[in-house]
Amino acid sequence: MVLLRKFDWITQDEVMKASLDKWQRVVDLMTQLLGATAGYVVEYNDKIGFRAALTSKNPENPFPEVSGKPQSLDANLYCRRVVATKSAFYEPDASNKPEWADNPEVVEEGYISYFGVPLLWPNGLVFGTLCVFDTKATHYENPLQELMEVFRDLIEADLRLYEQYEIMRNLSMTDPLTGMNNRAGFEMLAHQKIRIAKRYHHNIGIIFIDLDDMKHWNDDYGHAAGDAALRAVGKAITDSIREVDICGRIGGDEFAVLGYVRNRGDLTTIVTRVRNALDHVKLTVPTAKSPIRETPKISSGASVFFEPLDKSLEDMMAIADLEMYRDKKSRRK
Repeated sequence: MVLLRKFDWITQDEVMKASLDKWQRVVDLMTQLLGATAGYVVEYNDKIGFRAALTSKNPENPFPEVSGKPQSLDANLYCRRVVATKSAFYEPDASNKPEWADNPEVVEEGYISYFGVPLLWPNGLVFGTLCVFDTKATHYENPLQELMEVFRDLIEADLRLYEQYEIMRNLSMTDPLTGMNNRAGFEMLAHQKIRIAKRYHHNIGIIFIDLDDMKHWNDDYGHAAGDAALRAVGKAITDSIREVDICGRIGGDEFAVLGYVRNRGDLTTIVTRVRNALDHVKLTVPTAKSPIRETPKISSGASVFFEPLDKSLEDMMAIADLEMYRDKKSRRK
């Protein structure tokens, strides 16, 4: 599966809105036909846990709005068993069964009956579950269980379309030389980061990095060596940033990093890591005009934009770019 984790939860992606509207109708109809108290699509994240993406709108549902708060990976949930086995699971009556004594869905919500089927990506990885809950014991005949599988197929068809879309989006947003985001990809993610920063009052930090003497690398060692130097810089950046940061190659020899920061020191730490990583790079290019006995050097510029954020991304990038050229000029003296 070629899927970038741009979101903790795929259903937060705006392109999923049309699918979610369809899934809502599926869940509502499924819940009605099975006579259940509530129906859900539950999304699974193997690092965070389980989250209700949507729930049925029937009058019997005591929780018609999803909270969005995830349940941890180790919570004793019905859905956890479905995800672990990648197979359907039916519990007609969990009351007085020790194995569910600490299940929050039983203890806190009174759901003693559960039937769920796994929702899988095309390569077999688990997206989540499609499930119904009931506050009374149930007895679903085989035709009803088979109907759940039909509803599952409808949702998995949308997951296949989303994956195909994501592959195309990935190709259009990725720099083929370094495998990093290209400028379009970087700016798309940066706009998302800035929207979140404004909502939660974070500061934004931007770093511009430029490979020094690109012409020297191409002229003295050959273009293959120049490409190798660019890849080395890209890898050093990718390995040096934090999980919450984004980065990309935004021009021929220019790179950018954006993330939430406390102060300029956070950015200085990243740049120092990049320089240290490059100091240990050993480039081997079989087609080089001469042996390479130097490591790529960079110039950098960093700027912090404190909340409230009143500058556009373009203005922020221009300021960081100017800082980088000042650094480059000072290093030439």
